[in-house]
Amino acid sequence: MDLDGYYITPKVGYSATEKSGQMSFTANNGTARPQSDVKLGTSNPYGVSIGKYVKDNIRFELEAMKRDDYNLVAYRISDTSFTVRSNLNSTALFLNSFYEFEPLSISNKSFIPYLGGGIGSSSNKLETLNRSSTQTVSGTSMEEFAYKLSAGTLFSLKEKLSLDVAYQYVNLGEFQSGVEVYNAAGARQGDLQKAFHGGEIESHEIMIGLQFKF
Repeated sequence: MDLDGYYITPKVGYSATEKSGQMSFTANNGTARPQSDVKLGTSNPYGVSIGKYVKDNIRFELEAMKRDDYNLVAYRISDTSFTVRSNLNSTALFLNSFYEFEPLSISNKSFIPYLGGGIGSSSNKLETLNRSSTQTVSGTSMEEFAYKLSAGTLFSLKEKLSLDVAYQYVNLGEFQSGVEVYNAAGARQGDLQKAFHGGEIESHEIMIGLQFKF
């Protein structure tokens, strides 16, 4: 296989989410109960991308990223003593494209700014939701459309090795709980009519990677 133009980039980063919208659910008696705007906190994404330069300044890549342990926190608007908490994980696969501008040089160090974006699919898994000190609600996974916009810079380290530093906005789609309700002893109670639904995962991220060209 001719590897000319191909590259691989392992990546790590920092992800800070926006509020994901108002959460709500419908109890087993049919009463709709709105929650506060959901906070998801932060995560440390990690993953890898494999790409190819189709022209000197245009490249495409396939990227797999994992985002673990977003901390979901919300409370019932009508009674703030009812707080819900859970962990949320997301695994995403993106097809990205990038346009690189003309190389620049400062103090004999070369760097290349670029713009890009991507579309893909994310699997968003909400873990068991602690509804109160006496109840839990089952978690579930959702397969969602995802997209991203990014801007970054490649800093040349060696002939085939560059440091990739980028900012990106990522939308990973929606998430929700299951409907099974359990008491503190683990016994199943009346199921929800409608699961906890909490809007979309929107994140601002700083990513750092090492791009190795073959």
